[in-house]
Amino acid sequence: MNNIIGNSKKRKALLLAILLPCLFAYTPSQAQQTPAAGETSQQTHTIIGAKKINPNTIEIKNSGNQIMTFDFYGDNIFRLFQDNNGGILRDPEAKPEAKILVEQPRKAVSKVELGEEGDNITITTGKIKILLDKKTSQFKIINLATGKIAVEETQPIQFAKNKTIITLKENPEEYFYGGGVQNGRFSHKGKNIAIENQNSWTDGGVASPTPYYWSTDGYAFMWHTFKKGQYNFGAEQPGTVQLHHETDYLDVFFMINDGAVALLNDFYQLTGNPVLLPKFSLYQGHLNAYNRDYWKEDSTQKGILFEDGKYYKESQKDNGGIKESLNGEKNNYQFSARAVIDRYKRHDMPLGWLLPNDGYGAGYGQTSTLDSNIQNLRNLADYANKNGVEIGLWTQSDLHPKPEISALLQRDIVKEVRDAGVRVLKTDVAWVGAGYSFGLNGITDVAGIMSYYGNDARPFIISLDGWAGTQRYAGIWSGDQTGGVWEYIRFHIPTYIGSGLSGQPNICSDMDGIFGGKNPIVNTRDFQWKTFTPMQLNMDGWGANPKYPQALGEPATSINRWYLKLKSELIPYTYSIAEEAVDGMPMIRAMFLEYPNTYTLGKATQYQFLYGPYFLVAPIYQATASDEAGNDIRNGIYLPEGTWIDYFTGEKYQGNCILSNFAAPLWKLPVFVKSGAIIPMANPNNNVTEIDKNLRIYEIYPDGHTAFTEYDDDGLTEQYRHGKGTTTLIESDLDAKNKVTVTVHPAKGDFDGFVKEKATEFKINVTEKPGKIAAKIGKSKIKLTEAASLDEYREKQNVFFYDAAPNLNRFATEGSEFAKQVITKNPQLLVKLAPADITANTTVLTVDGFTFAPADKHRVSTGALSAPANAQITDVNTEAYKLTPTWKKVDNADFYEISFNGMLYTTIKDTALLFEDLTAETPYTLKLRAVNKDGQSDWVELRATTKSNPLEFAIQGIIAENSVADQGGQRVQKLFDFDEKNTWHTKYGEKAIPCEVIADLRTVNQLDKFHYLPRTDAGNGTILKGKISTSLDKENWTEAGEFEWERNGEVKIFTFTARPTARYVKISVTEAVGNYGSGRELYIFKVPGTESYLPGDINNDGKIDNNDLTSYMNYTGLRQGDSDFEGYVSNGDINRNGLIDAYDISVVATQLEDGVSRRQVEKVDGKLTISTPKQNYNKDEIIEIRVKGTDLRSVNALSFALPYNPQAYDFVGVEPLNLKAMENLTNDRLHTNGVKALYPTFVNIGEQEALEGTADLFILKLKAKRKVKFDLKPIDGMLIDKNLNTHRF
Repeated sequence: MNNIIGNSKKRKALLLAILLPCLFAYTPSQAQQTPAAGETSQQTHTIIGAKKINPNTIEIKNSGNQIMTFDFYGDNIFRLFQDNNGGILRDPEAKPEAKILVEQPRKAVSKVELGEEGDNITITTGKIKILLDKKTSQFKIINLATGKIAVEETQPIQFAKNKTIITLKENPEEYFYGGGVQNGRFSHKGKNIAIENQNSWTDGGVASPTPYYWSTDGYAFMWHTFKKGQYNFGAEQPGTVQLHHETDYLDVFFMINDGAVALLNDFYQLTGNPVLLPKFSLYQGHLNAYNRDYWKEDSTQKGILFEDGKYYKESQKDNGGIKESLNGEKNNYQFSARAVIDRYKRHDMPLGWLLPNDGYGAGYGQTSTLDSNIQNLRNLADYANKNGVEIGLWTQSDLHPKPEISALLQRDIVKEVRDAGVRVLKTDVAWVGAGYSFGLNGITDVAGIMSYYGNDARPFIISLDGWAGTQRYAGIWSGDQTGGVWEYIRFHIPTYIGSGLSGQPNICSDMDGIFGGKNPIVNTRDFQWKTFTPMQLNMDGWGANPKYPQALGEPATSINRWYLKLKSELIPYTYSIAEEAVDGMPMIRAMFLEYPNTYTLGKATQYQFLYGPYFLVAPIYQATASDEAGNDIRNGIYLPEGTWIDYFTGEKYQGNCILSNFAAPLWKLPVFVKSGAIIPMANPNNNVTEIDKNLRIYEIYPDGHTAFTEYDDDGLTEQYRHGKGTTTLIESDLDAKNKVTVTVHPAKGDFDGFVKEKATEFKINVTEKPGKIAAKIGKSKIKLTEAASLDEYREKQNVFFYDAAPNLNRFATEGSEFAKQVITKNPQLLVKLAPADITANTTVLTVDGFTFAPADKHRVSTGALSAPANAQITDVNTEAYKLTPTWKKVDNADFYEISFNGMLYTTIKDTALLFEDLTAETPYTLKLRAVNKDGQSDWVELRATTKSNPLEFAIQGIIAENSVADQGGQRVQKLFDFDEKNTWHTKYGEKAIPCEVIADLRTVNQLDKFHYLPRTDAGNGTILKGKISTSLDKENWTEAGEFEWERNGEVKIFTFTARPTARYVKISVTEAVGNYGSGRELYIFKVPGTESYLPGDINNDGKIDNNDLTSYMNYTGLRQGDSDFEGYVSNGDINRNGLIDAYDISVVATQLEDGVSRRQVEKVDGKLTISTPKQNYNKDEIIEIRVKGTDLRSVNALSFALPYNPQAYDFVGVEPLNLKAMENLTNDRLHTNGVKALYPTFVNIGEQEALEGTADLFILKLKAKRKVKFDLKPIDGMLIDKNLNTHRF
């Protein structure tokens, strides 16, 4: 009778009668009802049976003969599984195999009891109670600790052939976080997020999703799958959370707990704790290809300046220049990887690791064997290690040897780790593989190899394609983006925050982007805020300028060096919070994690974060009031309750307010430190080997009682997993008599290389020189002497020094203008104690007469204050999502304050302040007052209601054409110019109907509707009848429907019922008033919340530029089915033929260098043929394949594929003959399916002369690897003209 619900005999008897059907035996393999293909089945069956099949598992059977399994992985975690096809609990399908769960995901369960309460079946553990409605099978989960419902279903689970849907309740005050790297977002209430790798790396895109989220109501959720999904948090239906993945069975986990850390740790229990990255990873890394490109001297001086004083232009193809190499062994040292290390040293820039790209045709050696190339890599590693730098590989895909791959691109991760000393691996686009398992499978493989063959080395892996479980092996990189623009900084701030909230605290992005650049201000601001992030990647070789921190000259060089040095000094603090993030708070913390309130829970604080418990970082992410030098201000800095101190100046602020007009000269990042902070530090250094292991430093801001635990280990091996590490508790006490006591307790633990004898240095922040200073180590009092100068202080021990004006500008380039700037902070008391055994003794420092009372630089004026006059929010300053109150300057006022939505906006120096991200059509009330040293004026109240925004999703920038003539001055373009005051009209006196108006949206959109605004008098030209068609390519059209409208001046609406994805909309008019065409405006709307895609914008940065061309160069010849085709690359397949070819590249190339002229040319025509001097070739003979163009006309680009057997041929090169100005983009490619093919591709960039007539164009050169008969045939040939017409041959 163990399968009977309940405990008491009386209840058992009652339930026996009620639930008699559940007594018979059943198995999960019994026949179950499955919906037909495309059909959705909503589980509305009543519960007919329940039984406990093992101590941790309950099975619920319903009247549809379906079984729900509740499998408990702890008292608060359970797995909910249901497969109506009869399947049992299993790992999600993955090819290659990969596991989301760790090997031991379960914890002990105190009890699992089956029972009944009224109309509910109950399942109870020591921490939660699940109630299942007998009539609907819907459940709710109660947290027994709080007595509250944590989560409940609002609809039965829905099953379809390829989709399963869960619908939960959303509460009004509930917020949601997680989902992985959701670019530009971290708080998802009212949003819909994609749980799929879209390989979209800009705002709104997703590259490393996680099928996990958590709620402030006390639950977390994870779908145990590799399939794509979507999580809708009330975006379409407020009050409802709808979750689905593209799977026909249910396999999810629910976690019930209190708070972010607890819910993250539940996730970690299942999928693994985040890896603690090695210390060297916390320094800047430099990445580029050093074994592929050619460098040719550039007399125009538009190239890159090198050490020999000459400019060089880089090319991936042989341009007759000098070929680079890793070690500079071929009289090419300045182009080598070694030279990179030298440059960092010469410029005194920190560098922790170096990656020579081994994908995209680069490799890491130029010999004929893999082993020789491995030795070449080893030689680089030896040089790097000697200079304190680790090396790694930036890999495109393969990890293990494949016989069909040439030595140049051959891979063997075991030899790379064991023999060459590789300690870093960065994965690239191909790692998404089939689904998401390839990335997880690959990094699992590497992690094991690196520790096993690398002498227990701790893996440092950076993955692009994350998923649940990635965090236990790797950090995350956000993808390829364009630097030199504010948007790059802006969207990354909430992205980083969201990653930590998703269980992945180790996140990074390229310094100032992989593409773009040449903006010293943005470059400097990016280096600044990323000082307070885990990792920094300098992705070189792809942008508008080299990506060295010194690349853009002064003052950027000096400022970047300053912040890189600061990052090195903060390593002890950073490493401590990195260790905390393994099972606690993430390193980069959303404000609400420490200070939860209605303001912080949403996105109001999305452009600031906490770095550990003490630093508040508010990056400069836009030009607010910048001068030409980049000196600016920052508005909207939220300071939580408590006291906060400007880290660079020492100015003190009381919290629970929002700062405005915060001065941020180019050198200054807005950073605040919490009063009471204890910050472990190191000496300034350029890599981890330069950290003084005999010294520990603590910077302290005394305030009450505070404590911090410093963590340390060898920073290099996996021994930390076995408890090999040390912890040191530091406490600071400031009593009522202004006496500071700092206690550094004995370090606990040990690890290889741990130095017990350390000197201890304190930096106590003050504003006046204190009184008595005393120190003890253990029971011994230390006699302290006062140093007369900072130099004397540095040279001696058991010494103190009052530094009245600490110099912050310590690292400026000697002789630079920036070096002349005097930048100081608040005074510091410096105390340095002689080395002692830090494991045996407590170190105590006492300071009498402590004062930290900086002058208030904001409140300086005195005198009476009147309430601000003429305070108003004008109609011009009222928008749908923005309000800007304005007022007149008040005499004697230092600044102004505004009370709005329960928050105090303070230090407003201007007479206006912009409020953004408001709700449309909503009334708002603000109060305004003036402030000075003497007090505040009376409040002035302002009221305004935001406007509606009916055109929020209307597509702008449309280009239109008409099949008939237009009236002069009233061209059809006026129908799409967002100006309802002018009119389109066809030519007067000429019949225009029927006609066709084609709107080129210029972007690809999912279409929702359009609004046609006829003439207000419904006069001549008012459209009455016709049909609508859509197209992606302007050649193949799909009918979207017909319309017939009444003749009046009202707005006409056409709805795209199928929501087609299109670039072109064709309006075929069959009837209009007077047989003319006219209209005031036509607005075409995309589906709300969807993104527009610009064809050719493969980098998805909203523009077509050379960055897109660079990507196309790398992916030329990539085919559908290749592991790195889907997503990022497939978006670039504009003609949708499953191949990146000359047409796709031409879409970009014709828009570069001022684009092609609009002059009409004849449509492209002609053909290409290949020939060889003979058919039979012996081993090692060079085969010259002559490519001839015949009767060519208007050829602006060309490409074809030449498949060949890699066992028979090696590609040698291309010799251009008669290609005029065409660029050679030829690629030799090995496809994922094992097929090898050469892709001769030549394209004109911008306006260039086209190929005409008959001529030999180029020679392809292959080398015979054995005796062969040449019989290769070209396929997929095409010729393209500048108007993008295609002729195939």
